[in-house]
Amino acid sequence: MSGDKLLWSNAVIACGAAACVVRTWKLAMPDAPTDAATWAFAMGIGAATWWAYGWQRYVKGTRPDGLTEHHQAWLLRRGRPLIITALLLAPLAAWPVLSTARLLTEQPAVNLWLPAILLLAGLLTALYAGVPGKAGMRFALRRLPRMKLLWIGFAWAGITAGWPVWWACSGHPDLHTTGWLVLERGCIIMALTLPFDLRDVHWDPPALRTIPQRWGATATRLSAVVLLAVAAWATLHLQGVNIAALLGPTLMVPAVLLAAERRSSWYYLTLDGLLIVDGLCSVLLL
Repeated sequence: MSGDKLLWSNAVIACGAAACVVRTWKLAMPDAPTDAATWAFAMGIGAATWWAYGWQRYVKGTRPDGLTEHHQAWLLRRGRPLIITALLLAPLAAWPVLSTARLLTEQPAVNLWLPAILLLAGLLTALYAGVPGKAGMRFALRRLPRMKLLWIGFAWAGITAGWPVWWACSGHPDLHTTGWLVLERGCIIMALTLPFDLRDVHWDPPALRTIPQRWGATATRLSAVVLLAVAAWATLHLQGVNIAALLGPTLMVPAVLLAAERRSSWYYLTLDGLLIVDGLCSVLLL
């Protein structure tokens, strides 16, 4: 499979989301549970991420010039397998929601602030690209000037950091710890998103005013490094001086410094794959 096709399959980013959940637990709770329900939750977040990214691509594919010609053709040829995959992943993607609903039912006194944030994150995810059809572009949150990067960072931080620690703590997480976790995850996701924004600097409408459009390639790379530094700072607050905890963000620094407007699909797969590496480092070394 070529780099483009592997990137479009959403498999790597879905595994990356599951890895983010695992890292959240390892940073917040060194003795995090490892039972089947816990792993199902992490994999469920990954499956839901596959659905979310598939939905975004479907929405873009219903518009003229929403996707590149090759990407659009690939999606049309893979329509049936993608639908089958979506159906197979649906029960797993629903598990985090169902287990959260059960928790709310069994413990009505839990903190409700996070479910409210998660509802907002889910809405942002669903409307990130708008709704199907050319007219649906007007509802696309990513079209709001200067907000594209923040939408992505907030949604990922809420879903892969805030939600897992809330669930693992039975609805009573430590707010101080949760805040650092959300900051760490949001900064890492935004740092890894900036190279994609640089790739799309001429594809994105000028009205979006993304960082590459406003500041150029060099400032984009430096911005990504600064975000990774903030993520490392948050990690220090959670783990102290722990080389193992800092290994993932450290490996991301040279990757974002290599960002350019023209890079192969394998470069972008590597960026997504670094989330998996980060999760594996957390499991094996923390």
